[in-house]
Amino acid sequence: MIPPFSDYTVSSELESLDDSQIEKFFRAGSTILSQGESGNCAYFILSGRVSISVRRSDNTVVEVGTRSAGNLIGEMAIVDDGTRSATVIAMDDCRLLEISKSDFSKALANASPLVALVTRLILLRYRDVLLRTEDLKGLANHSDMLEQTEKSSTELSQVLASVKVAKEFRLAIANDQLLLEYQPLVSLDNRKILGIEALMRWQHPVHGRMAPDSFIPMAEDTGLIVDATWWVFEHALAALRRIQDQTGNREIFVSVNVSAQDFNDPAMLDRLLLILEKHELEARHLHLEITERLLLRQSDQVRGLLNRCRQSGMSIAIDDFGTGYSALSYLHTYPVSTLKIDKSFVGQMLDDKQALGLVRSILSLGDNMSLNVFAEGVETEEQAKTLQSLDCKIAQGFYFARPMPENQLLTTIMEQH
Repeated sequence: MIPPFSDYTVSSELESLDDSQIEKFFRAGSTILSQGESGNCAYFILSGRVSISVRRSDNTVVEVGTRSAGNLIGEMAIVDDGTRSATVIAMDDCRLLEISKSDFSKALANASPLVALVTRLILLRYRDVLLRTEDLKGLANHSDMLEQTEKSSTELSQVLASVKVAKEFRLAIANDQLLLEYQPLVSLDNRKILGIEALMRWQHPVHGRMAPDSFIPMAEDTGLIVDATWWVFEHALAALRRIQDQTGNREIFVSVNVSAQDFNDPAMLDRLLLILEKHELEARHLHLEITERLLLRQSDQVRGLLNRCRQSGMSIAIDDFGTGYSALSYLHTYPVSTLKIDKSFVGQMLDDKQALGLVRSILSLGDNMSLNVFAEGVETEEQAKTLQSLDCKIAQGFYFARPMPENQLLTTIMEQH
């Protein structure tokens, strides 16, 4: 007989889940779930064993099984909005990872790793039962099934790690573990700072500074990017007001990256205007950076929101322009005000004629359509001079300044006066 799935669970992965803020503990003999109660969460068993029993219509109680580390309990209630179908009691002291119903619902909408986790465990739970049926006689032999199970275990461990990161990121937003750095956008004519791009960072309490690539994709998959973006709006606009007050420069603007999911909120513009009003800023001080992928959705809601944002005075910039599937029709249909030349083109333009041609074409396109064009990723003086010779007005990159905290940015701006 093939051993239960929990025997294949990678114990080191389970033991790594030691953040008490996302775990719950139950003493031996305590009731974890009660039959008939409303279900608002599931639990992944990190350690310990539980017994599962069902009360029949004649009030007799029948134990239907046990589960140990590497298994899920209570998942059906959050999948189908029903009540608990069984009672679960801790046989040992148990350490459980909670997966809330709200987390699951949000993840379901965004096809996050959490959905993969729950789905895979539901299927694997019934693996032994299915193997006993006649329908599986023609399937792979015993060793093939073992190999498949081991592969599933590895995938599960990876999914579980993603779920843990998502839980920690939610706490990071709530506990102000996020921070912002700002990269200046400078005039190529006089090298003065005209605006700043707000860049989100995560200062993890255990792992230290987390690279954006290690959490932004997860935040987008789980829908947490929406909460994170509003955190950025609030803090970036507050910082911009402080910088304007201390420098006396009311022309400096801040640019914020916005995801497609942020546009699912029809009240987005109203919320933004309230934050701007709170910090006594004008709409022109806020630039929204979107990607070409957002335009590909061709959503009436997105188009309508972008139009209203533009009409209010905000600028709309397409980030990494030229790397996606853009078409001139999008630039005509959507209220775009700025194109940002992707850093890959800027980095190659001195050695690659095609890259230089693309940079020249984007600048020409911007001129013909009365759009601003910014260049990203400028790392050398030669690149800066080349862009200036092509009549590019604004650029950003390590050559001018790396992303920096607010206090350093303020010093840098003051030194220019």
